[in-house]
Amino acid sequence: MLIKEVAASLYPWDLHDEGVDHCVDTLAEHANVNSVYLVGIMHKEKRPLRELYYPHNPKRKFYMPEDSCVYYRLDQADFTNTPLKPIYSSVDFLKETDWLDTLIASARSRKKKVGVEISHTIFDAKIARRDFPYLMQRKIDGTMLSLLCPNHDHVREYIRGLFHSSVKTHDVDFIQSCLILFAEGGKMGWHNHAVADEKELHVLLNTVDGGCFCEACRAKAIAMGYDWERIVSDLRQLNQIRSGAELTDAMGKKLLEQSSLPATALLLRVPSLYQWLEFRQKSITSLFRDIYEAVKSANPLAEFRYNTYLKYPELSGLDFAAIRPYIDSIRESDYSEMWGNPDQLAAKRQKILKIRSGIGYEKDVIAAIDVRPNVRGESNEDIIKQSVKLISNLGVDGLSLGHYDEATLSRLQAVKSAMEQSEMRLY
Repeated sequence: MLIKEVAASLYPWDLHDEGVDHCVDTLAEHANVNSVYLVGIMHKEKRPLRELYYPHNPKRKFYMPEDSCVYYRLDQADFTNTPLKPIYSSVDFLKETDWLDTLIASARSRKKKVGVEISHTIFDAKIARRDFPYLMQRKIDGTMLSLLCPNHDHVREYIRGLFHSSVKTHDVDFIQSCLILFAEGGKMGWHNHAVADEKELHVLLNTVDGGCFCEACRAKAIAMGYDWERIVSDLRQLNQIRSGAELTDAMGKKLLEQSSLPATALLLRVPSLYQWLEFRQKSITSLFRDIYEAVKSANPLAEFRYNTYLKYPELSGLDFAAIRPYIDSIRESDYSEMWGNPDQLAAKRQKILKIRSGIGYEKDVIAAIDVRPNVRGESNEDIIKQSVKLISNLGVDGLSLGHYDEATLSRLQAVKSAMEQSEMRLY
């Protein structure tokens, strides 16, 4: 099978510690990488994420990134109409360098595709909660979440500014984002957290514990013709049953948990639940339209790629068929290789096919490959080879490695070997 790219992400501290040319050359040599991108706005999490220490960083054993800082230059004029302004790194060894330009220079000299990623979060959560509480997502009980609401005009303007300015000021082929959308609620979690006894009804019911029920959402929903007060009233009752707050609610919860009621029946029984999900979907689709238009106005040739990370993205407002006009490609960041169990790879296949059924064949699907040791700390190359072989039969347009900073060289080499064995070639 022919594919367009093998992509890999790099962090600014990777480039500083190992050297940008070394990183790019290592990825190209060991894993056929022809596309690199900078994680230019990174959420707060320890790196490496899974292991205690880096396997090949010569300067530090681990790193604690700042929350949602920017590591490259942006045009402040893009943020004139919002109180939210980009927060740049304050770390001495990072703050004086435009790390995106640094990566671009290396990639271009090697004739590689190059991009930038705006990661899960786009603004420091502590600062946002302190200074901009009116911009935050709210649960149905009014509890503030640590996420900006994409329905607020100021937040929407800030998001547009990030994407427009990133593409306008830098020679990138693509801009990728795994931006957290609406809080999905309950214990749904990320796509790799498998739940053996998960029922579709429970998954659906958990959404009422998510966001957003803020004033901006209320105003937008009413303007779109929804009966917001009825929706909130009905969903509040559902949430009480879901949480089993009172004895009667606890009884209702047991009935739902132990019954054979399908999710469809719940939507028919509580039309407000469907209306709320539909409202969120329309809100996110309009956000993607704004982002897409911002990217294309800055550079019509630049690609907008969304990096989907949830098991059920629909429950955060993302519908693949609805956003099809407003994306160029989707990266499915399924890391089922992390379990070291071939049976878990079935989830990757299902997610890739779901994306394809939504966006069609004119838009690209990029499949992620986990090149980190698995959850038991084993550098199991066989699971990578099995995964690449599986993917080679799914009509994807590229691979994307996650992530170089924690990858062992043997697992990178397994990607290259698996591509050869599966007759997967770049063109």
